[in-house]
Formats: sequence, C-alpha cells, structure tokens
Amino acid sequence: MQELFGNKRRDGGRVFALAVSLVTLVFACLPLFSVNCIQGHDIDYHLLRIEALKTGILNGAPFLRVNMLFFGGEGYASSMFYPDFLLYIPSVLRSMGAGIGLSYHIFVAFCVIVAFVSMYFCALYISENTAAALISAVCYTLCQYHMDDIYTRAAVGEFTAFIFIPFVAAGLYDLTEKDFKKPWLIMAGMAGTLLCHTLTTVFCILFCIGYLIVRARVFMKKPELLLKLFLAALVTAALTCFYWLPVMEQMSLMEFKYAESIFDVDYEKLLLREIFENSAGRMGIALIILLFPAFLIKHGEDEKVRTADIFALAGIVFTLFTTGLFPWKRLSGLVSAVQFPWRLFIMSCLLFSLAAGIYIAKAAEKKELAVILVLSVMTVSAVANLNRTEEGYYSYSDDYYNEVKFTKSVIGGEWLPKAVSDRNKLGNDRDTAFDAEGRDHEALRQGNAVTVSSLNSAYVDVPLIFYPGYSAEDGQGRTLKVDGSGKNGCVRVYTGGSDSVRVYYGGTVLQRAADIISLLSLLLVMAVLVFKGKKSGEKAGKE
Repeated sequence: MQELFGNKRRDGGRVFALAVSLVTLVFACLPLFSVNCIQGHDIDYHLLRIEALKTGILNGAPFLRVNMLFFGGEGYASSMFYPDFLLYIPSVLRSMGAGIGLSYHIFVAFCVIVAFVSMYFCALYISENTAAALISAVCYTLCQYHMDDIYTRAAVGEFTAFIFIPFVAAGLYDLTEKDFKKPWLIMAGMAGTLLCHTLTTVFCILFCIGYLIVRARVFMKKPELLLKLFLAALVTAALTCFYWLPVMEQMSLMEFKYAESIFDVDYEKLLLREIFENSAGRMGIALIILLFPAFLIKHGEDEKVRTADIFALAGIVFTLFTTGLFPWKRLSGLVSAVQFPWRLFIMSCLLFSLAAGIYIAKAAEKKELAVILVLSVMTVSAVANLNRTEEGYYSYSDDYYNEVKFTKSVIGGEWLPKAVSDRNKLGNDRDTAFDAEGRDHEALRQGNAVTVSSLNSAYVDVPLIFYPGYSAEDGQGRTLKVDGSGKNGCVRVYTGGSDSVRVYYGGTVLQRAADIISLLSLLLVMAVLVFKGKKSGEKAGKE
C-alpha cells in the first residue's frame, strides 16, 4: 500500500494525516461548540423521537415499536416506520441525565467522525493510496450537501446514512475487482443504510444495479460471483427483517395518511444552474471543481482510474436526475415518495468524493500539497455554507416534551392511520376514554398500558392511536377483541361484559418472528466469523 510520504517518512505521514483529519472534523463540527441546541427544518421531530426512545428506556420498553410519548401519550408508530438504529446513542445519554442539546450534539459529532472514518477506510480499500483516501474523506465530510443535511435540514436519517453508504461502494468494488473476498462490506453498507434511511437504501440499490450492468463482463467470466452476491443479499435481508418485515405487515393490514396525497416532486426539481448554488438542497461548486484533475490523467487500463470513471459517471447521472432531465412529472405517481429530487445528491457526494480522491492522487506529484489544497477548498466551502444558514440555536429544557403540544411534531404525519379524521385533536383527550353511549371514563396510564374501569358498555374507545399489534385484557386476564374503529382512529375495545380493561401494545406474531429471525441470523454470522478467524489463525500458525 502506497504511503503518503513514502516508507522513510511514514511517521510524518501519519502525523500529517492526523492533522488533516482534525482540521476537517473541527470545521465540520464548529456549530456544535455551543450550550444551546442547533436548529434545523426537522429538528423538532427528531428530538421528539429521541425523547420517545428515552421514555421507552426508562419505562422498561426500549424497543417498543409504537412510541408512548407522541401525541400526549396516544402514541405514534415512529419506531415502526423510521429505523432508530443510531438514535439509541442520544436516547441513552438522555436516560443517563444529559440535556437534550448536549445529547444531540454528541450524537451529531459521533456521526460526523464515523462518516469521515468510514469514507477513509473504504476509499483506502478501493484506491490503495493514503492520499486518495484522505482527499475522499475530506471532500465527503465537508461537502455542501452533508453540511446542509446536518445544520440546515436536520435530516437525521440522511446524515446517519452517510456513515454506511461508502461501504456499499467498497463492497461493489470488492465484488468485481477482488472476487468478493469481503462480502461483509456490502452487507454492512446495505444493512446500515436501511437501518438509517429507507429512501437512501433505494438509491443505493439503483446504484448497485447500474454498477452491475456496467461491469456485466465480470459476471460473464465469473457467474459464481452473482450467486455469492445473492447469498449476501439474503443474509442482509434476514439480519434486517426485524425492521422491514413489520413495516410491510402494517402496510398490508391498514391504510395510512401517506397514501392520501402525492407530493409534487416535479415542482421541486432543479434547474441545471441551481445544482451549483450555495443554498440548501444543492450540490454546490467545490466538490465538482475537484473532479477536474480527471482531465490531467490517462484513462486506459488502470483499474483504479476505471473505477473512478464509473463512480464519476454514476455521480453525474444522479446529479442530472435532480433536474428536469428526468421525467419527474410523468412518473410522479411512482416516485412521489422521494419528495425532493435533490435528495439524490447524497449519492453524488459519495461518488464524486471517491472519484476526486483517485483522480487527484493520480494527477498530483506532491501528494501532501494536493491534500492541503483540497482541504483549503473544502474548508472555504464549509465555512461559506455555515455562514449562509440561518437556523440558529434553541435552549431546550429537560421537561420540554412534557408539554402535549410539543409531542405532536411529526412533520407530515405520514404514518398516522387514515382513520384519524382530525390530527389536531389527538392528545387533547389523552386521559379520557369514551364508551358506546358516549360517556367518558378516566384512562389511567402506566408505561405502555392504559387501564379503564367502571365500565358498563359494549365497547370503549381508549385514547391510543390504533396500529395492528394492540392487545387488551379484562380484570381477570381474559383476552378481549380490539380494532381501529374507535373515535378519531383510536383503539376500540369490545368489553365482553367486563367492567375493566387494560390495553397495551404487545406487537404481532410476525413482529416477534422477525425479531427471532434477525437475532438468529446475527448469531449465525458471528459464529461464521469466529470459525473463519480460528481457521485463519490455525493456518497462520502452521505457516
């Protein structure tokens, strides 16, 4: 592996790389050095998600799929439809007493640092060049779209996905250029991305399909690679089925608000010139400029340059697809879930950063000077982005989400049941149940459960938003029938003559099966890794 300064100055190269890394991370994290919490378009919802997980942890139900804090306790299946994989970091910190702002800032800093490290590792694996890896990591961390995801949009799903998508690119390279010696790369990339942001996972799948088509000649010579890829996909699906299988089940059993309106993606498409602007939801000019060294090198049989060319071409395609060159209007019914075409820039950032690292390292004779120039360009770009944002800060008190009105911050509320007729009324009667005659009863809350007593009615509507998986029992422990026909989409319990009912979210049979499949798959993967490690150790000992 080529060292940055050559073998004689290896220690100096490490110091230089460490210095560049620290400068990059300091500038990327500058707004976090504040006692108040950074703001962003979606910050209220994501802080509410963190607070809901904290509530679940403190109530002994850390993995509850219908969070009990939302809508004043009436619940919302945020953890069902939005993966919480990394959000447990700030949630645990909150459970330990850290403030809302501090917990979130530590979480953001963690994501920035790990994204830098993951890109460095993956770029080094692809390029086998320390300078290229360092350049890619700097570009990736400080690029405009990444910074805006964090400090303007507060797009937690996307900026956490930045950690894992480099492994997808490295995994594809490993598949075609190294005979799939490290299948865990693409497995970790796809699984991690799925457990951060579903839409980015779809983009990664599209990239994988395009990459496989471009490199189809490899599979004609070695068709067994496709079988290995298929097996890796099956294992990845099994590892993550605890998330995606319950989502599919819920969508098959009931209708949700997301289906009521189609987002106008055509309206949000960009003009070609807007790609280069310094504003939210744009690529900016800095990263694109750093691709220009591609014109200074030969594009022949060099495997690394060929890979960079594929990445650059794919990045250009993703970038152009944010504009009217893609028929967003004609296909709006199929792609409305994208909401904003410029979300595709997340893939452009990945691919352009990898390509720029390889191109610049190939073109530059003085690698350290090239790294410094790249760091300078990206730092200026990052500072310009931070100066432009107007989101500011806010001081959240630890009891901020004790106010019912703040627990309603679910943005579009896409995963509210369609039966919810008036979203604004949710939470207003959080402590009141209504029977078949319209009489009100006190609803006592204890953790995930709601108990209603002194009943004399055929059914009672309990202040919990219905999702398949709710269960109810009477005072004698007998199971009662429940459905979602209650007032404003709430749980309706058919009392069967009982004068007391207890309602709680216990989950479905399929949810529990999915959890078991994922757990067994994880144990199996760990066992295989241990076995391979022992075999490698024994082989090394014999040699």
